[in-house]
Amino acid sequence: MTKHYPVIIYKRDEKKVYSSDFQTQATYADGWKAILSSAHRYEYPITCACPGNHSRSLSVRYITDGDSYYLARYPKSGEQHAFDCRYYSPDPNKTGLSGYHSDVVEEKSNGDISVKLNLSLRINELPDSGEPVAVRQANSDAKYATKPAMTLLGLLNLIWTEAGLNVWSPNFAKKKRTVSFIHSRLVRTASRITTNHMRLNEALVVSTPESGGRQEEANIAKVKSATRNKRRLLIIAPLASYNEERASGVKGFLAVKYPNGLPLITYDQALWSAVSKRYSRQLSAWGKGQTIVAIVQADQPSNENKAKALNIAIMVVSSEWIPVDSSYESIVEKKLRDEGRHFYKPLRFDSENEVVFPDFWLLDLPDNREFPMEVFGMDSSEYIERKHEKVEHYNSVYGAKGWWMWDVTIDRNGVETAPLPAPKH
Repeated sequence: MTKHYPVIIYKRDEKKVYSSDFQTQATYADGWKAILSSAHRYEYPITCACPGNHSRSLSVRYITDGDSYYLARYPKSGEQHAFDCRYYSPDPNKTGLSGYHSDVVEEKSNGDISVKLNLSLRINELPDSGEPVAVRQANSDAKYATKPAMTLLGLLNLIWTEAGLNVWSPNFAKKKRTVSFIHSRLVRTASRITTNHMRLNEALVVSTPESGGRQEEANIAKVKSATRNKRRLLIIAPLASYNEERASGVKGFLAVKYPNGLPLITYDQALWSAVSKRYSRQLSAWGKGQTIVAIVQADQPSNENKAKALNIAIMVVSSEWIPVDSSYESIVEKKLRDEGRHFYKPLRFDSENEVVFPDFWLLDLPDNREFPMEVFGMDSSEYIERKHEKVEHYNSVYGAKGWWMWDVTIDRNGVETAPLPAPKH
């Protein structure tokens, strides 16, 4: 996610090592493409040379739209890679992914990810399981039950996680994450995700500031394809700056930033009322000037380039597009970036509160272990009871000094006074 390590390709009886420079520098782009093409054609074994553990196998993926190749990790192998390796990902049990049934999110041997959704991207088609959405939701509400399908918010969390946008390392500070970069990462990630025999990138359009550029052209082509083929769209875009009129929903359309190539997203008042109730905390953050990312499931676009929203989910992100769940998390996230730390923000997906994982994982300790960080920001009786359960859990699993906490209700300045463990050098 953060560093290209050398890779080893086993061509019949010979082993060849390709440096990070050879994989990334423009001078070698044609040669690297040819090597990946050959490895893809003949299915040569490939391993990552990062200082991780186990096999660290990689596979070659081909993107038809761009006639390009790239490497992807093998299924359930993310933890085998070093924390600073671009192929690292944490154990799903340490994120909200643990809240799903085992067949909801499946990594395939070719690097693809298959997802069961409780929504459909084709008109007159049931969700992946064949069950109506209402039934699936009712069945998943029972306490401790695993989720039988992923919601729209869960899908946004999945795309964000797989794109590596919930990870930060000091290397990222050298080049700010632009909207064009976010667009590229999301679309590329969506090309690896399938649902109901369809690749997400076929239906996904994403905000772009590039008027007249390739990203806008790709958006326009997908909107036209959806109109022609009676297909729904997925739209990801940051909301436009807050004002009372937009927050009230009276205009009946979703105002987004950088709408180049996107249809006008309309909605009825009932949907916006439901969104306002479900995401009241996030909309409050919007009113305070924070960036809000929306994902929209939209019906087949009209010939007038309008698309009616069927469902909307939103999340708050920092200035570097890392998701945060509260204003206090925003403070911690900025502190970690300012201090040049390497960290990972695990996302909740659709998991219930019974699933325990921290607000952040610190990844740069000398002993190469994940270090949990937790922020406690409320003082309701239910929350306090939950806090005690979490403290007990972290103490028993990591030891009293093996994790970090900030209890805002006791010390509002605790984020400055509670020392972090020193990073490795």
